[in-house]
Amino acid sequence: MIKIKTVIILLFFSVAVYAQQTVQYSQFMMNDYGLNPAVAGSGKGLNVMVGRRTQWRGFAFAPESNFASVTKAFGKKGYKYYWHGVGAYVEQDKFGVFTNQAAYGSYAIHLKLSAKYYFSVGIAAGIKSVALTNSIFNANDPALSQISPQVLLPDFIPGIYFYSKKISFGLSVRNIYKNSLKQGSNEIGTNGKLLPTAIFTACKKFKSEGYDYVFVPGINIQSNFMGIPSAQFNFMTYFRQRIGLGLTYRMHDAISGMIQIRVFKNVVVGFAYDYTISRFRSANANSTEFMMGLSPVMSSEGYDKPNGTADCPKFDFDF
Repeated sequence: MIKIKTVIILLFFSVAVYAQQTVQYSQFMMNDYGLNPAVAGSGKGLNVMVGRRTQWRGFAFAPESNFASVTKAFGKKGYKYYWHGVGAYVEQDKFGVFTNQAAYGSYAIHLKLSAKYYFSVGIAAGIKSVALTNSIFNANDPALSQISPQVLLPDFIPGIYFYSKKISFGLSVRNIYKNSLKQGSNEIGTNGKLLPTAIFTACKKFKSEGYDYVFVPGINIQSNFMGIPSAQFNFMTYFRQRIGLGLTYRMHDAISGMIQIRVFKNVVVGFAYDYTISRFRSANANSTEFMMGLSPVMSSEGYDKPNGTADCPKFDFDF
């Protein structure tokens, strides 16, 4: 007989199959390319970003997410009406007995609309793996008798991005192709599906008189078109482009405190701690998140500084 603990885990995370299909980051403005492939090429030089999020630390089988990305702009030197951006993104997301792994390559084209405003269209293409852990394997139960069943799916993520040095709006859609979790004899769940999910992100930058402070409010909304959208509201304050402090409110779920520090001219490190305000708080179900971005080499496009280091990827506040 299956242990009661296993049954509880399965019941709890059967909801997570639909609710936790797309990772949410408290520092979503720092990982903007991970949410929208059209962002690739909007910054300067070669940008690298890595991150890890550990969610609901008080629970066994709690969600864990890891990612790494790299982006680069091409043809941006001088006065251009358009240029190109490419990128690569890998992620691993564990929640309960499920493990998602994915790898993407992306392309974006950026169009100069005016002296201040730009628009880009991008698409990421790759492959996604959805699997069950064998930690709950039970040969006597037909639902748990497969050893680590795995489904491989092609995946495409289209996105659009409108931006300037002061504002940005982005929209992307995940899980739009072949979202059934069945492949040959392998099947995860009964009629399990990955729901199409739209991700909208926007932010605006304000500078103080004297340029000592930069204030950046932002919003991130995710919707799978099946229930109430999930919304996050973010506010960051940066002091002299060296340190950033901020808060994120995730509706009915958590409040997060954030700190971001520019370690060198081209490296920024960010940390977030989520305090749960939902009913999960009784289990001390708080979360931590770490991100680091860097521009490791001087760009060949000629817009970097003469000292040979690229600009910091997320502390670029040149108004």
